[in-house]
Amino acid sequence: MTVGAQAAEAVVQTAAGGSIRAGVWTGVILAAIGVISLVVRQWGPWQIIARDTRRADMEGMGRRIADLESRLDRQTAAHEVKLEQERAQHAAELQIMRHRMNNLDQCLTMLLALIELDPAKARESASRVRQMRERQEALEVAEKGAIAAARIASPTTEET
Repeated sequence: MTVGAQAAEAVVQTAAGGSIRAGVWTGVILAAIGVISLVVRQWGPWQIIARDTRRADMEGMGRRIADLESRLDRQTAAHEVKLEQERAQHAAELQIMRHRMNNLDQCLTMLLALIELDPAKARESASRVRQMRERQEALEVAEKGAIAAARIASPTTEET
């Protein structure tokens, strides 16, 4: 006898006044068969839904990764430009410092040479060196101003 035939026989017995226990078990068996058949029928659509969800998640992550990569590339390019500008500015500032040190060395050497030539004219020599140093300082201020103007005029990464 098959399971379906047994279940049908139990239903008939219960309806005819047979055991209630057999009717309960019949209901349990029929419910289990219904659940199993439902799972079997829905298994395919569930797999399709799960596959589509995974595919959508992967596509979303792919787009996000591409966006992040392009953003990182833009930031890297902007950072490289900024570094080049800073390197050029620092090189110019270093050149000014070297120039200033050379000027100071030249003034000191000249003062010592003038004093050694004629110690009596030391005051006059000091005033000549002081005038020379004032001219040099004015030129240094102009150079520093040019560097500051270049720094202000250079486009920043936010503007580009």
